[in-house]
Parts: sequence; C-alpha cells; structure tokens
Amino acid sequence: MLNHINNLKKIVGASNALNQEEDIHPFLEDWRGQLKGSTPLILFPNDTDDVQKIVQYCHENDIKIVSQGGNTSLCGANVPNSSEQQLEIVVNTSKMNKVIEVDSFNQSIIVESGCILQNIQDTAEDHGLLFPLSLSAEGTCQIGGNVSTNAGGVNVLKYGMAREQVMGIEAVLPDGSIYSDLKSLRKNNTGYDLKQLFIGAEGTLGIITKVSLRLSSSPNTEITSMVSLQKVDDAITLLKETKKRFGDNVTAFEFISQTCLVAINNFLSHIKLPLGFQDSWQVIFEIINYDEDALSEFLEIQLQKGLITNALIAKNEKERNDFWLVRHSISEAEKLSGRGVHHDISLPIRSIPKFLEATIPAMDKVAGESLVYTFGHLGDGNLHFTKKQPEDMDGNDFIKFSKEINAVVYQNAESLGGSFSAEHGIGSKLKDDLVKYSDPIKVDLMRKIKKTMDPKNIMNPDKLIDI
Repeated sequence: MLNHINNLKKIVGASNALNQEEDIHPFLEDWRGQLKGSTPLILFPNDTDDVQKIVQYCHENDIKIVSQGGNTSLCGANVPNSSEQQLEIVVNTSKMNKVIEVDSFNQSIIVESGCILQNIQDTAEDHGLLFPLSLSAEGTCQIGGNVSTNAGGVNVLKYGMAREQVMGIEAVLPDGSIYSDLKSLRKNNTGYDLKQLFIGAEGTLGIITKVSLRLSSSPNTEITSMVSLQKVDDAITLLKETKKRFGDNVTAFEFISQTCLVAINNFLSHIKLPLGFQDSWQVIFEIINYDEDALSEFLEIQLQKGLITNALIAKNEKERNDFWLVRHSISEAEKLSGRGVHHDISLPIRSIPKFLEATIPAMDKVAGESLVYTFGHLGDGNLHFTKKQPEDMDGNDFIKFSKEINAVVYQNAESLGGSFSAEHGIGSKLKDDLVKYSDPIKVDLMRKIKKTMDPKNIMNPDKLIDI
C-alpha cells in the first residue's frame, strides 16, 4: 500500500497530496458530519492530464477512487471507505478551477470542474449574463459536484436543474480514457446524449474534469418579496396566484416553517428575521421583468383577501440579500440545533398538506414528539424535512430510529406520487432505498451501465448502485 501511495503522490507532486491523518480528517465526512470514512491519501490534480494518470494507475492496480469537490455532500457520495483489504483514495478537483472560455454571443461558458459555483455566477454577471443555478452552499460547492449530483436549488422553477444548464462534458473514464464533448451547442443530435450518463451519476462512471454550461440573459429587473402566512395551503394558493399573475417571470418560490425561523433566532442570532417568527409559515419569492408597483399591487390584493398576513418588498440589494440569508441559513441552524433525521423529498405540490398532516404524527408515533423543520422549494414541490430529537431523548438513542422514520417519510411520499430523493442525490445513505422504491428494470439498467463502463468497480464504489 505504501508503494502505491508514493507512486500516486509522484503524479501530482508532494505539495498536491495529503497523507497525514491530521490533514486528511476534514475530507472524510459529509457536510453534516454524520457519515464518516477513511483514506490514507488525498490527491489534488492540477488538470485533466493529472486526473488521467491517476485513474490509469488506479485501474491497473485495482485501487478505488472517490472524486470530491467542495465536500458539501449531504448523502455521503464524497466519503471514502478505505480499509486494510482495499485501498480507496480521494481525488479532489478543487485546484482545477479555471474559467476556460466565455462566449457572450453563444451565451455559454466552459469551466474546469473545480470552479466554485459563485465564481461562475460572478463571471457570467461580468459578461452581462446569468448563470441561474443557485444553492445555499454556492460559496463553497463546485460545479463538478453540482453536475455529478444534478443539483437543484432555488431557481429550478424557471431555469430547471443542473442538467438543464449542461451543454457538454469532459470526463476521465474508469479505464483512464477521456470522454470529451465540450461543444457549446444547443442542437447536436448525433445519437445517444452521452453527457447525461455523468449528470447525477455521483462519480460512479468517471471523474468530470470540464463542463460547458448554458448561460441565460440577465433580467431587466429582479424584485424579491417576503410574506408571512398561517397555513401551508395558503402558501400553495399564493404560488398559484403568483404564477397566474406573473407567469414564467416567477423565478423562485421558497417556503419556511416557523420552527426553522425559531431555530435561526435561537442559534444564529446575528441573522436578521425581517418578518420575525410569529407566523406559521413564511415565503420568499422573486419575479423578474416587472416593476415594484406591479408586485405591490398584487401583494395588497392578497392581504385584503386574507391569504397573507404581512409582506415586505426588498428596496435594495442589501434587503434582498437579508431575505435570502434567512433561507440560506436554515441548514446551519439545523446543524447547530442537535441531532436530526433529514429528508430531501419531492411531492406533487397539491399533495404537500396531505403529506404533512399524515407524516408528522406518524413520525411522532415512531420516536416521540419533537420539532419538525420543513422548508424548501415549494415552486417545484421539493421539501427539506427534518425530525429533530425529542428534548428528553439522547441523540444517539434517537438516531437508532432513523430507518423507521425514513420508512414513514419515504412510503408516504411515494404513495402520493412523490420521490424519496429530490436534489441531494443517493450516495451511500440512500442506496438501499433506491433499490426499494425504484422500478426493477431501472435498477437493472443502472447496474448494466455501471458494469459496462466500470467493470472493476473503480469509481466511487458502494455508492448509488451496487454491482
């Protein structure tokens, strides 16, 4: 094993490798710190050539590889599991962070996979364009990971998932060969759309090294509102009314339960809550290409109807950022508030109240009454749904109920035509559930693709799908 480690370090140079336990530790767990692993080696390649040499060596010597970017995974796809029986290393692409080309005429950008999402957004803005993918972790997550997990975020309502932003991909395959199709074309009908294999594959079919991305036109105006409501049904009605009035100019529609707001107040007291935390629900939504008067008139009507109880319109960029900071701080407040069983599910929007009404009492029956944090992308039916540990229960004892709680949530979501996994991926955390809730033919096809492309099971083994 030591010989392999030394040989791999030579490929990238000693300054681009970590093999001391104290240095490696930050790369061994998911963002929440719930899934932990091990590896003797982290490599930081500088370019595709480095990645190819690493993969070729690992393929020849039956060494497993976990590809890693910003290390913001929530389902364990980034966690290595090396052992005395099987060497498993991490290839972290964070040094591959160059913007290769921006084409303002074609509205496209080509970047290396280690580019931080926010930097891509800023580069697009510098060219008078928009890269619409936006996540709470955008200051640290990297585009390779975003594409590998088909990330969603707050703008899916108008612009779609990461998949819709990808025009081309370069990836190093499990045998060390390079698949390269970075053409920034909107029409390229030449057989199987092979780039799709790597989007959402979570590093199990290869290491993404470059991505060609679609950019959008910047809106003429962008207006953000925060409103409070009493019922989730009212939030759904507000969504319908907002889309009816503003159509496809509604870019984001996020909802937040009172429990989330209280957690922010308790654990992140420096975060301003513009509407306090007295009402049961709050919604943040954005519209583009309308003036403030149109939105103000719309909100006044909703207040008169009693659909909303209070409303604010951001007057400037600072206020807009303050609104969004509330939404983007929820995960951090959750993390600080104690142990929880987390879920990332999708539902038909009309079924969300029925799901909540049935699922919260069912979870309480399994593990006792406790707070439930509900928030997410109401505009596309994606709920982030967390049951916290009861106040009188030890955290480790509570986590023992995880499988039973998950079963309640996933079965209820699936029975209503939803999905147990919306935007966070599968990783190691949900691998068994993928098999349980998916069409057997789909699972069989996924295994066949994995076996064909990676017969040695080099790439991110024990994640997403077993072969």
